[in-house]
Amino acid sequence: MALRLSRRSTIYFILLAGLLAMIWASYQSFNHTTAPAGKPLGDLLTALDAGQVASGVFTSDGERVDWVDQHGGRYRTLLPAGYSTTLVDKFHESQVAIDVTQSPASSVWLAVVLPNVILFLVIGGFLVYVVRRMGGRAPRV
Repeated sequence: MALRLSRRSTIYFILLAGLLAMIWASYQSFNHTTAPAGKPLGDLLTALDAGQVASGVFTSDGERVDWVDQHGGRYRTLLPAGYSTTLVDKFHESQVAIDVTQSPASSVWLAVVLPNVILFLVIGGFLVYVVRRMGGRAPRV
């Protein structure tokens, strides 16, 4: 009996540790960096013309560009629809290094799927606990 109780406690401890690890990992993936300060498109174009932009990172959906000036300041500019190709050309004309990253919407599994999986695991674990606790007996009235 003691061995069975010890084994059950160990399994529940491992499940709880795994659940906490998944929650911690999803929290860390959302909060690993702070967003750069927002700047309007006019400020970015002015900085490009003045040669003050060191590099730029465009999102794959073309909605924004994160850029760094010569002094190391990090900024984010939201782009109007369809303007990203024109801006990429301006970056090339100014000989500024550019990069393209996946848009944040591509990590939808972290925002939608992972919390639902955790919820199903918690509900399923509770149901397994209740079924095992009852042991196939009819409830007493």
